Formats: sequence, structure tokens, C-alpha cells
Amino acid sequence: MSTSVFAHDEDLSELHAHLGGSVDAATMWELAHEQGIKLPYRDYWHFAAATNVGRGTDGLDGLDRIYHLTELIQSSPEGVFRAVHGMISGGYRAQRITTHEVRFNPAKRNRGGERDLDAIVMAAVHGIDRATLEYPVRAGLILMMDRGFPPELNAAVVERAIRFRSRGVVAIDIGGPRPGGAPAPYPYRDLAPLVARARDAGLGVTLHAGEEGVNAPDPAPFVEEMRQVLALGVDRIGHGIITAMDPRLQEEVLAAGVVLEICPTSNVRTGAVRDEEQMAEIVFALEAAGIPIVIATDGPEMIGTRLRAEYAMLVRRGAMTAESARRANVRGHEVSFITTPPARAPVPA
Repeated sequence: MSTSVFAHDEDLSELHAHLGGSVDAATMWELAHEQGIKLPYRDYWHFAAATNVGRGTDGLDGLDRIYHLTELIQSSPEGVFRAVHGMISGGYRAQRITTHEVRFNPAKRNRGGERDLDAIVMAAVHGIDRATLEYPVRAGLILMMDRGFPPELNAAVVERAIRFRSRGVVAIDIGGPRPGGAPAPYPYRDLAPLVARARDAGLGVTLHAGEEGVNAPDPAPFVEEMRQVLALGVDRIGHGIITAMDPRLQEEVLAAGVVLEICPTSNVRTGAVRDEEQMAEIVFALEAAGIPIVIATDGPEMIGTRLRAEYAMLVRRGAMTAESARRANVRGHEVSFITTPPARAPVPA
């Protein structure tokens, strides 16, 4: 697998990676045993295979089931600390990621209210503190709401983001399945008060939308979700790949100046797109339209990829040139919600 797009000492930016999918299986296995969590796997190898998204995964529903397991294992202050530290330090050692945003839902790691939300977020802050002490990395936390949560629980997540904004929390997000398996569109417009509250506190906003519907018989409900998210005044959108299928939506994304966080292999393995060829066509269309994108992994351990490999695949498939790939990486350093400057200036195209 070629990784020649970047020099070995070129610093990369990773803006869309979930904590539940970014910690190696060995660490997760050890954490589970340390906390006395009974796992439904007879040995480490079956566990490692079960926490990796392969082609047999049942789309986004299958991805959610894997996340449920990893979130359970990380559901303690010690688990969150180890996971955040391992994600950031491992990203630097393996891929030289020096701008690293970590997104996770603290309310999915407090054992249904058994653990204090503040303690969970503080553990994540300590994980960042330790990793950035050890490595030349700038890192920040994105706290996630969930589409299946009641409004008051999502509000509690936003309040924690505001409370810890001076300690490393940089933005809010929302993800997860729609409540009760409801069809699109999810009513993103209902999030307007929470988005406004976060913005007033100086936090960034990036919301998951537009990941589905590319090959749907009727993509209109998924396009509508994108339009509702754009109307909220977000900075970035997680995935947003359906934008490539609708010229009017492309114009709206461009007018809003929103950056799309593209996770190619994740979209292939969850079935959001048919294959690498269609994924490459989508990225090529977004690039041709002038829409600003950054490339990310979604979670390198769970998805079974690496950031340099994502860029290499897109260049190999003709979706990007080496120069445009490097521009996207520099853009990632520049549009990150982390306000501290990089350890060194990113290399321009």
C-alpha cells in the first residue's frame, strides 16, 4: 500500500475520528479485563475481528453495534483517559498526526448515569494533557450529542462542552441512529437553541449529515437534512457526501463556506457508497465544484485504515492529485477548531 503522497516527516491533520473507533484492539481488550467487563468472545482474536468494520458489516446499523461495545469498554474515567491518550499518541507515532480532534459522546460512557459526566470529560482532558506533554501534537475534544437522545440529555452534553471549553473542548457534534429507526429527515432544525448556545460560548459546530442517501431511490430526505444543517450556521459537516449528487446543494455548501469532512474507506465499508470507484467519483466531483474538503479516517482501528492510506487511495483512483491532497491536509490544520498554533507550520502545496 503506497503512502508516497506525503514525506515521512510531513505533519498530518485528522479532524474526524471517533474515540470508539480509534483505539487499538489490544488496549481495548486489556481495558475490558481491567474493568471486569464480560466480553462475548472466546479469545482476543475473535474480539479484534468483531471490532473491525469489514465488508460483512451490516451498514451503519452494524457500525453502531460495534460502537456500543467500544463505548461500554471506555465507560469509566480510567477507560476514557487511556483511550484518548492512546488515540493521540498512537496517531502521532503511526501517522505523524500533529493536529488531532477527538470526538466522543460522554453520555454514552457514564454507564447510564452511574458515572458523573464531568468526571468522564475531565478524564478525556487529562488524556489530552498527557499526550500533548509527550508528543508535539495539538489536540482538542469534540463532544457529541446523539440523535436518539432526549433533548435534555443533548443539552447536558452541550453544557459540559461549554464548561470545559477552556480545558480542551473545542466543538460540539451530533451523530448516532435516528430515534426508533425513523426515516430521514431527522429534525436538525430543533437543535437551533443548542447550536446557538454553543456558538455564543465560542465553540465550533460540526454535525453528522449527508452520509446516507447517495444510492437511495429518493435522496430528497437526505438532501433536506443537509439543508437543515446548513441553516443552523455550522462550520463543518461530518461526511456530507450526498452533496456531490445535487448541484444546487453544492452551490449552497459553497455559499455557506462549510468544510466537508470526508471519510472514504469508512463510507465504502459501511455501504454508504458502492465501492472505492464511486467514492473517488464523489471526491472528484466535490473537488471540481470547489467545495472545501478535508480527508479523515472516521476511526482508523475500527475501519481498518490509516490516514496516509486514505490520501493514497484517492490519488491512485484519480480523485485527487498529490498537490490537491496536500492542500486538503494543510486545510485541515487551518480549519481545525483547535486555536493553539501547530508545533510547526504545515507544508504548503
